[in-house]
Amino acid sequence: MKTLIINSTKLSKNTITAHSRNAIILSEELESKIISTKEEIEKLNVNDYKYFIVSGSGFYPETAAIEKEIRKNKNAVLVWLNNEYSTSPNSEYARLMKDTASFSISNIQTKYEGLITNLNTLIYAEPNNKIEKKYDCIYYGTYRPGRRLYFQKYFQDKFIHLSSSAKNLKKYKFLAGTDAIWCDKLNWEKGKESLNLFKYSLYIEDEFTHKNYNYLANRFYECLMCNVVQFFDINCKNTIEQSGIEFDDYFYVSNLEELKEKIKNDSFEKSLEFQKKWNEKAKNEREDVIKIIKEILV
Repeated sequence: MKTLIINSTKLSKNTITAHSRNAIILSEELESKIISTKEEIEKLNVNDYKYFIVSGSGFYPETAAIEKEIRKNKNAVLVWLNNEYSTSPNSEYARLMKDTASFSISNIQTKYEGLITNLNTLIYAEPNNKIEKKYDCIYYGTYRPGRRLYFQKYFQDKFIHLSSSAKNLKKYKFLAGTDAIWCDKLNWEKGKESLNLFKYSLYIEDEFTHKNYNYLANRFYECLMCNVVQFFDINCKNTIEQSGIEFDDYFYVSNLEELKEKIKNDSFEKSLEFQKKWNEKAKNEREDVIKIIKEILV
């Protein structure tokens, strides 16, 4: 029986959303069809599929119609693909998980039984060829309340480039009261990623994650791919230690002034050479994740 992957938002060509990118990558690795709309699933015979993998959790107008089609398959197994500690399935899918055979594939323990594995490695690929670096330091991603104190600590002046959607940039400015070199969301087209243009990235995580291990984030692997040296806020130390990567405490920073000083005096090529050691582990972990997912979808 085949596997159908369902993204819980409409798919776009250059999506920046982690769960959408995971869905696309997994569809390629499993050689599975991926859909995100009512019209797409209605064209299929749902009884041809055994596993219905739902990626994402937010409200989406198409969900009820898609869930209705899945219910036509009385032997369906629903799989929730989850890469966030603070989320749960859309209410329609949550109800379906109660009514049918189901399990989760997740980065972290949820109330649903299933596989816990490092989904963030799905995004990893072999590093790009090095290009000219035009900018120093970047931080990018969705605004997260659990990082507000760190945003206020590091985004005090126009030293760090901060990349996000226009909607999220407003949250950084007005909810956290921060300042930075504001820039639009990054491009993630393979080989043409905007991240390639930066030398350094600042790694911050949620306060929750300091004590609840959730693997290294997507941006860790994206920086490896784009030859970007990473500096880590000192509060990420527990995550770094549990990750098992070979580390040098030099790459921890405690405040903006320390980050500025290290970037000013850093030997970029030397630091990049050290962090390249992490690529082999990332590659092996990704292979292991793909293998174990394939093994349980039988």
